[in-house]
Amino acid sequence: MDEAVQAARDAVRLTARDHPERGEFLINLGHALEARAERGGPSGILDEALRCYREAGDSQTATTFLRISGYRRYARVAGLIPHHARTGLQAIEDAIQLVETFAPRSLVRPDRQHQLSRLNELPGEAAAAALHAGRTVRAVELLEQTRGILAADVLAQRSPEQIRLRAHAPELAERLDRLRTRLAELDPPSPAAERESPGRGDGEPVGTSGRPLSEERIEAHQAWQELVEQIRQRPGFGDFQHAPTAARLARQAQDGPVVFVSTSSTRCDALILTAGTDSPVQAVPLPGLTQAKAYDQADRLRAAHRNAADPGIDPQRRITAQREILDVLEWLWDVVAEPVLTRVGHTSCPAAEESWPRLWWCPVGIMAFLPLHAAGHHAEHRGARSGGTAAPRTVLDRVVSSYTTTVGALEHARARGADADAPTTVVVPVPDTPGSPLPGVRGETRAISALIPGAHLLADPTRDKVLESLHGHRIAHFACHALADGTDPGRSRLILPDHARAPLTVTDISNLHLNVALAYLAACETSVTAARLADEALHITAAFQLAGYRHVVGTLWSVDDRTAIELAMDFYGHLTDNGTIPPRVERSAHAMHHATRRLRDRYPGTPTLWAAHTHSGP
Repeated sequence: MDEAVQAARDAVRLTARDHPERGEFLINLGHALEARAERGGPSGILDEALRCYREAGDSQTATTFLRISGYRRYARVAGLIPHHARTGLQAIEDAIQLVETFAPRSLVRPDRQHQLSRLNELPGEAAAAALHAGRTVRAVELLEQTRGILAADVLAQRSPEQIRLRAHAPELAERLDRLRTRLAELDPPSPAAERESPGRGDGEPVGTSGRPLSEERIEAHQAWQELVEQIRQRPGFGDFQHAPTAARLARQAQDGPVVFVSTSSTRCDALILTAGTDSPVQAVPLPGLTQAKAYDQADRLRAAHRNAADPGIDPQRRITAQREILDVLEWLWDVVAEPVLTRVGHTSCPAAEESWPRLWWCPVGIMAFLPLHAAGHHAEHRGARSGGTAAPRTVLDRVVSSYTTTVGALEHARARGADADAPTTVVVPVPDTPGSPLPGVRGETRAISALIPGAHLLADPTRDKVLESLHGHRIAHFACHALADGTDPGRSRLILPDHARAPLTVTDISNLHLNVALAYLAACETSVTAARLADEALHITAAFQLAGYRHVVGTLWSVDDRTAIELAMDFYGHLTDNGTIPPRVERSAHAMHHATRRLRDRYPGTPTLWAAHTHSGP
């Protein structure tokens, strides 16, 4: 190892400071020095590694990705050395400043999505760096800045500040709209569309001016940045399209705390965002959680669910798999949920006359694949009296849980206010999917129609008919299959009769601009995305929220027919007082919570039936 360190030092020494590969050699040396330090290297060896990583990050000739890597490595090592913690935070902030250069808006969406996937785990590292430096509030601000980047671009276009700009500076708003349209024109809906555009002799697509399309994108993006800076010079618009501060984020915790659960290689924490206090963020260290354990438990849960839901395997293996799922939920309670609920003071089940407290989970990275709302020792709950004063060790028996992809997404959903469309419901049933029919869909449809008189059943629900119908109904209920695309989450889709030739994808749904109330997705894995894009929340559930649905019910894994019918009946029964009033969608979170508890109590040892359902929204 000493020879390896010396060889890496020689490589750096023999390379000119402006050589484009010097940054890579510096990172190699830093890595070798770290490995040597782990085996008892001489004093000061980690300081030398830090100098290498810092120089790599600062290198103007290195690739942007390599510079970001240098800063990230610096922050990770600095977090382990108390007197370097502040410089570690500065390094991660420098890395974040390069993200827009690495994945600019001028890229087509699939390319930008790919670039962001290469920055996997950056948000958790940013939170860890801030916490190592004692900057708890900054940790939440960085989490919000580094997550949901693709969605934030869309939300910014539809935000209240955009409306305010049109009122106070219509000419600037019009120019911004024109540039936004221009950027959209330069962003074909798919790589195939770009390949089909006219090209130069070298094969590079050309734009409308005859110049390379890439040049036109860069030009339009630069014009966008210049215009945004011009808007920020106007009185009252200094924060236009800036990342929100913790004080602003805390306003979204008025009805209950927002809890970020974050992992990194150096530490794991829950960050609790609350309103009405001088300290809006509380940090709860989670010593029982490590990033490696989180990945292991997510893999364990996925494998157990696959076995538990497979009717073709031995029944005893299915029973064992159910027990595995319950074990994961118990572990999740012990290491995450119980410390969080204890800190916020939810230590018992609410009494019968008390209102249920609310809590929004905002999982970071790999934690998005674990059902925090269902964490607990559910075997202890069997036979327990509901509504008592005991302290059941389950999240379901202490709080009403919802999820939010980011606090900005929650703010956007609340800012929309009452929906303007007619108070009607559309049901999209697909019972006869070729190769995988859903016979229970007909019973589910009948149950909803009985609870919501006047609900419109969409016959022959093709992609185009569904997209058209969503504009005219306040509530949309989907009873169908779904497919989560692990390679390209933007192509995850609901399985409609014409899905083979015209799929209804995440991208299609996200592009809608509605002002509606509730989307209920009785379909499989609508909240699942690729692990490397977990912080972008590119899945079907988030797409409906982005489209303008304030409340969305989705799933973390597959759901069988029996579950779908029973859950829908309980859910809509709670919203409508069993058909006596129009659906009160503001009760959606409580309706899903109580429906899931009832399902859990009916099938206490079968978590595949009741632990998959999630609620997103206010």
